[in-house]
Amino acid sequence: MSETDWSERLIIRPAPEMQLKSWPTRRRFRNTLMNNLRAALNGVPHELRVDQGRLLLLTAELDAVAGRLERVFGVASYSPVEAVVEPTLEALIQAARDRFADRVHGRRYAVRCKRHGGPRLSTREVECQVGAALNPFGTVDLDAPEVRVEIDLVEDGAWLFTERRSGPGGVPLGVQDRAVTLMSGGFDSPVAAWYTMRRGVGNDYVFCNLGGATHENMVTRIAHRLARDWAVGDRPRLFVVDFLPVVADLRERLAGEVWQVVLKRLMYRAGEGVARRIGAQALVTGEALSQVSSQTLSNLNSIDPASGLPVLRPLIGFDKTEIMTLARRIGTYALSEGVPEFCALSNSKPLVSSRRGRIDREETQLDHALLDRAVAEAREIDLAALTDEDLAEPDVLADAIPADATVIDCQPPRRFRDWHLPGAVNYPPDVLARRFESLPKDRRYLLYCLRGANAPMLAERMQRAGFEAHAFRGGVSRLRRAFERGDPAVVGAA
Repeated sequence: MSETDWSERLIIRPAPEMQLKSWPTRRRFRNTLMNNLRAALNGVPHELRVDQGRLLLLTAELDAVAGRLERVFGVASYSPVEAVVEPTLEALIQAARDRFADRVHGRRYAVRCKRHGGPRLSTREVECQVGAALNPFGTVDLDAPEVRVEIDLVEDGAWLFTERRSGPGGVPLGVQDRAVTLMSGGFDSPVAAWYTMRRGVGNDYVFCNLGGATHENMVTRIAHRLARDWAVGDRPRLFVVDFLPVVADLRERLAGEVWQVVLKRLMYRAGEGVARRIGAQALVTGEALSQVSSQTLSNLNSIDPASGLPVLRPLIGFDKTEIMTLARRIGTYALSEGVPEFCALSNSKPLVSSRRGRIDREETQLDHALLDRAVAEAREIDLAALTDEDLAEPDVLADAIPADATVIDCQPPRRFRDWHLPGAVNYPPDVLARRFESLPKDRRYLLYCLRGANAPMLAERMQRAGFEAHAFRGGVSRLRRAFERGDPAVVGAA
């Protein structure tokens, strides 16, 4: 199809740092970017060309194209061309008046002209003459204009435009080797994965499952969102490692104060096992210094030896507010907000300062065959192949408490004494896991726990045993707020 068959042109500017590479590297980056753009525009008729260090996109469907460009790493900005005219001063002045008089009306503006080949017009003269033609409508401000009227002189004429829409920047996804991101489902790890993708690294994900099918579903939906929206040109996978036997062994053999640090080492080992299997070159984590007990300098020093691969921590200097803002930007915030923090791993106060030698000795007490088996049996999920049915939420979580339900509070006894829903009975997680089969099966059960992670896992186990059991979505704080404001979905059952 010839260029004249297209009604819209877009100038795409690759990230400036790509222009600093050697010619072979620049060509490889550019080709990768073009392949990713073609993947992003799949299903939209278009033509993509190299144009004087930039890219030129020709299409008849501007609205369908624009949003997709904003999710392709390596795109610094793009501009829809608003007018294509003959490269003469008269034509440029007339086009600027027709197109931009209303846009600069009452505002500060500047005219900028660049030559990309084409006619030998003086760019300075173009700026002065077009600027003078627009002067009756606005005020010239060359330092801080509200509107920039831009003119590109090219081989086949002159292009005029005023918009520069931002892309995600970075470098094209796929110009680096692959990494494995340890995915928990919280706010941090998806943002960390996004930042490594922005630097050209293809990501696969490892989820060490501590919370059952509901937790896995939540993490899968987050990884799928990253893959769908941002992994353009890539096909990432999620590896699900069953960590319940590993955690049971840890709890049986080690003191509670070291569980968090040792658990993180075991997750590193699981991530490395998957990474070596698929040829990935690094691990990625969402760790931010001082955010939680396992992320102090001494604990990170104790955890690091667990991986023989480099550990990338893109968020190491971020605070939680910054991370949550970024999660909103990339589209994972709402999904991560619903993911519970795994609670009650230990009632002991976790170590905030550890010595590597001690943690090494503690870990030698564990049965590492359990970890090796869990990694070997990890399930691989092709995120791009998931359907709406695959992503449907399991029938475990509930936002209301049925009036006829027996409410089970899964908090530790001390927390139960601090606050519980009136009428609830207290079964801490370990106790309920041992005793639920002795409960009557002719009743409905609604479970809740401190942070909303143990209750879904226990409700799943009860369902598999033939009980009608559900878990309240969220933890005690959400339940308490609903109760105190008189929410009928909660108060009616109390």
